[in-house]
Amino acid sequence: MALKDDIVTFLRTNASIDKINFSFGKFKVYPSAYKKDVADAVDSGEIKVRAKGTVSPAVGASYDMSYDSFELSPAFVITTVRNQGFLVHESTHAHLDIQSLGSHSGHENEAVAYLAEAVFLEAAGAPPLGSEAIRVESHRIARIVLAGTYSVPPADASALVLEVAKDPHYASTAVYNSNGFKRSFIHKLLR
Repeated sequence: MALKDDIVTFLRTNASIDKINFSFGKFKVYPSAYKKDVADAVDSGEIKVRAKGTVSPAVGASYDMSYDSFELSPAFVITTVRNQGFLVHESTHAHLDIQSLGSHSGHENEAVAYLAEAVFLEAAGAPPLGSEAIRVESHRIARIVLAGTYSVPPADASALVLEVAKDPHYASTAVYNSNGFKRSFIHKLLR
């Protein structure tokens, strides 16, 4: 399971992950969320790694909250900054799932993940993964975070959540359920 091991090593050792440290309303992300919590969950198998495809060919990775798994493109390699950005985004969803937050705004959850992705990429000196309004806005806010702002200003947080809500890809994801790996019998069986 070399890909699983590569992901764990990346999460535990990448220096740009050390820069992901902010609060976004009630959500908080920080380096040990990736380096310890998510990396340990992948290492132990609580989060499965599957290289069978994602919901969209344009996306290198996704996180399935029901099955607690990273779904990766068959061409996924952790050595590209692009795929690292996708993995940081999805690891943010995994971190928020680990926290067992219950039902909450999917648009806010996505905004936090896009911002974490942007902070990582900005810290790595890499460009956005695309030109979508969500990514443009998240990179603008990421530069504020990297300049020393811990709490994302409410106006900036609202602007990013609004961009997520306007994106057709997220129209049906108004609510996410973060359950801390408490899987139903069916999800355990099918996992």
